[in-house]
Amino acid sequence: MRRRCFQSFCLAALLTAAAVMPSYGAVGPGQAEEPIPDGVTEEQWSKLNDQAIEFDELPDLVRYFNPSMLNTVDTINNSIGNLQYIHDEMRSYISDLKDDADQLKDSGATSTPEGMEQYMTLEGMVKGMKTSAEGMGRSLEYMSRPNSSVNSNINQVAKNYTYYANQVMIGYNSAVANRSMLQKVAEISSAALEAKKLSHQLGMATEADLLSANKEVLSAQSSLLNISNTIDSLRRSLCFMTGYSTDAALTIGGIPELDMGAISAIDLEADTAKAIGNNYNLISERHGKSNQTTTGMKNKEARVSDGEQNVAVTMQSLYQAVIQAKSAYDASCTSYEKAVLEKGKADRSFQLGMLSKISNLQAQMAFLQAESAKQSAYNTLYQAYDTYQWAVDGIIMTSAQ
Repeated sequence: MRRRCFQSFCLAALLTAAAVMPSYGAVGPGQAEEPIPDGVTEEQWSKLNDQAIEFDELPDLVRYFNPSMLNTVDTINNSIGNLQYIHDEMRSYISDLKDDADQLKDSGATSTPEGMEQYMTLEGMVKGMKTSAEGMGRSLEYMSRPNSSVNSNINQVAKNYTYYANQVMIGYNSAVANRSMLQKVAEISSAALEAKKLSHQLGMATEADLLSANKEVLSAQSSLLNISNTIDSLRRSLCFMTGYSTDAALTIGGIPELDMGAISAIDLEADTAKAIGNNYNLISERHGKSNQTTTGMKNKEARVSDGEQNVAVTMQSLYQAVIQAKSAYDASCTSYEKAVLEKGKADRSFQLGMLSKISNLQAQMAFLQAESAKQSAYNTLYQAYDTYQWAVDGIIMTSAQ
């Protein structure tokens, strides 16, 4: 007769499950042959495993290759797997106990007080464990649903990591744009220094003019070095977030084109309602316990109400940031168009010998500054709009939450 202690059974099952559950290591894009995830086509999987990071690929790169994301998913899956293993073992153990009870009854041993006591003990264990197994089975069934809290938590983690990956990629592109401008500034500064040297030889520039021009060259070179270090840091961060090796020879794509019409068509009221409904902190608060008391329920309602107001205030702030960024971008476009005309005029005048080299270099510098300001304003606008859309989708990374 099988007479095992239930606690010992659970401990043994847990230890065995821990031993048999596989340990998944984080594998970056293109580093190993992996089964194609459900819902992903071969073409999509092939693009995710190439040596290029595109902005629209970030959600999938994070979900399938981000080390922290993989660790979170593996931990959750292992826990569910362990629970499933215990559930299966429990059902098998219940079946064994039921067989023991039936054998005891069929043998006629229940006609004695000792035999009846053993039989009743076995029946009680079967009944109690069956109730536990059924409850565990219902939990497993719930956790497998797409709308379960487990999958909701996984989705929230994925969105959080993707939000930060977006921010890093926007920052990377801004830094790259600034580096391009600074490289040109360094070139122009060097050319301006050479022109100053020539003017000095002709008695048309002072020593102070030379020192000033040389200072401009050193400043440009220093700025170029700093921005290059920033780009390298952001690139390494983006590689980590998407599972790539920091030594990988990959290309990083640009920021997508914004639909300016969509920005003009923003419906703050409707988006705020969506943000309140989608916000993960509020969802958790709504599903939280109230201890089934009048005070507890009132406190819960107050927390939810405060949270909804905070989201509404945050949405208003994010909306204003988008509008202000759009206004700044429009102004930068106007300044850029003016700079294009001024540069064209300076180029023609220089070719006709009507403008000095120094003056022409200064015109080029003004154009580069306008071009850089426009790109910077666009990146700021994209970042503001992207942050706004994340808020609508339930992800708010501000002190309000």
